[in-house]
Formats: sequence, structure tokens, C-alpha cells
Amino acid sequence: MATSYILTGSYASESEPGIKLWEFEKSNGKLIELTNIVGIERPSFLAVHPNGTSFVATSEVGNGELVSYWIHPTTKKMMEINRQSSNGDHPAHVTIDETGNWLLSVTYSGATINVHPLLADGAIGELAFSIKHEGSGPNKERQDAAHPHSIIQVPGKNLFLVSDLGTDTITTYKLDADKGELTLRYTVQTEAGAGPRHLSFHPTMPFVYSVNELNSTLMVYKISREGQLEFIQLLPLVPDSYEGENTSAEIAVSSDGSFVYASNRGHDSIASFVVQANGTLENLGLAGSGGEGPRHFGVMPENDWLIVANENSHTLTVLKMGQTGTPCTVENIIQTTAPVCVKVIK
Repeated sequence: MATSYILTGSYASESEPGIKLWEFEKSNGKLIELTNIVGIERPSFLAVHPNGTSFVATSEVGNGELVSYWIHPTTKKMMEINRQSSNGDHPAHVTIDETGNWLLSVTYSGATINVHPLLADGAIGELAFSIKHEGSGPNKERQDAAHPHSIIQVPGKNLFLVSDLGTDTITTYKLDADKGELTLRYTVQTEAGAGPRHLSFHPTMPFVYSVNELNSTLMVYKISREGQLEFIQLLPLVPDSYEGENTSAEIAVSSDGSFVYASNRGHDSIASFVVQANGTLENLGLAGSGGEGPRHFGVMPENDWLIVANENSHTLTVLKMGQTGTPCTVENIIQTTAPVCVKVIK
């Protein structure tokens, strides 16, 4: 039977198993918990090293931490390597660059973008570089200050895009691969009050798909070789008829570049889109997330399964994908404390 390994992060307390390693059976969508880690508070986001032997978690609290772990899925073992300060409150996102040499992170409340070296054994080195965002947006409750929410590498380049929910901006930085320093290249302004959160790249075409948390929209950009974004398309993620509260959270492109998915918290759904030849999207509709508050999800590499972290219902939901590329059936629901991140170990 074909199996994969999955890591999940959560908003569990320090005394609870906050990070879990799962075995995923591709034939039937079954998830089996193999082992877990305690001793880290609110490990909300995970980044797996390109070599698959280590990963880093954010401890998303005030004066937070970045924590590295050794992992060996086949022997069902995980072990902490070391910790470093996140250099700001509430580290919300972390990325390991394609070389495996640098760890890049953002702090939501601290508004810092940080770079740490990664050592050969997976340990996190001392802070190499930091820059702080300034500004605000029209949503007084959520955009009182800059709130960088993610930092994601442009595939194949030393370029990184930072989505700032507080300032309605997506910023392109270039990484000096020798020194770990970031240089500002470009900044694009989204719709006022949109709240850009996460983004995902098309695997073969120069397009970026960005999810806006606050106004529940998806934006399509064309990206130049230098990392400059050009706006192409804006799409709603919930129906006009929906009158409840909603915040959109995660976005992902299927590995073959055919589909784009985004999650809605409140509407509790997964929006599906088919990618056109020119990179624009056509709406395929909405499917239930199988739980409440789908904060994050992972698409299996073959695009046959989607695993959703439903934070508010404390469930991981395994959705089977239909022939049209949309989630069609709930195959499995697992109870687990406040899951908020799903990572497939390649």
C-alpha cells in the first residue's frame, strides 16, 4: 500500500502534544498518528527541510520562539535540536530556502522579517538579519499596524514574497545567499482592507495566487523574472448571498498546475478554481471543509486527496478529490487539538 507522511502543527498548549507525525494511506485516506511532540506552545506553522530530515516550528506566542526538530518518519521518531528567539511577538510563518541554508520567518505582532542560518545538523543559528515593517490599513481592528503573515520563496530564485495583512502589501525581497541579508526590491498594494495572508506559485507558468483574509478574495498576479508583481484578476471566495462572518486563510496550487484551492473560515468551505491557459482562474464552486474553521490544508502531490486542519472543530478532515479536481467526499475525520498546519513530507 502506498503511504505518505504528514506533519501537523496546532494551537495546543505546551503540555499537550502540539506537533504530530501521521502516516497517510493513499488508497483509502486513512490517517494514523505515529508519534507526537510536547513542550512547545502553539506550534502553529511548520517548515520541512528540503532533505526531509529536519523541520522548524514557530511557537506563536508573545516573545515567541523558532524550534528545530530532527525527524525520521520510518522509525516514528522526532527529537528537538535547538531553539532561537523569533525576534518579535507571535511568529506566524516560517520558510526554509531551497538550499536548506537559511530560515526565514515573520512575526505577526512584532512586524519583523528575520533570517537565521541553518546549520548542517538542522540547528538554527544566531539571527543574521532583520527588518521591520511599518504602516497600517483601514480596518482599525485588524490593521492597526503592520502584520506580516507569511514569507514564501519564489521557486528557483533567491527572491521571497512577504504578505502583510496590516498594510495591504505584498513585498518582494532578494536574499543574499552568502550573508543572509534581505534587500527590498518591489512592493505592490492590494485592495484597501483586503488583508493579504498567504500565496502560492504556479509550478510552470509565471503566476502567483494570493489569498486575502479580511475581504475573502483571491488575487492573481503575473510575476516577472525580477520578482515584480502585475495584477491580473480578482475573485470572490464566498458567495454574494452569504451574510455571515468569514476570513479566508490558506491557498494552494495543485502540483500539476491545473487547480487552485483556498479555505474559508466562517463559511467553512474549500473554494476550487481551474487554471486557464493564460493563468487566470475559473470558479469551480465550493465544498464543505468537513469541520469548523479551516485554517490550513495540504494537497497531496498526486492531487487526489486534500487534508484540512479545522481549528475550531479540532479535526483533521481527509477530502477525496473528484475527477473534476474538486473535493467531493469526506473520507475520514480525526479528532486532534486545534490543528492549524498540514505539511506533507516529500
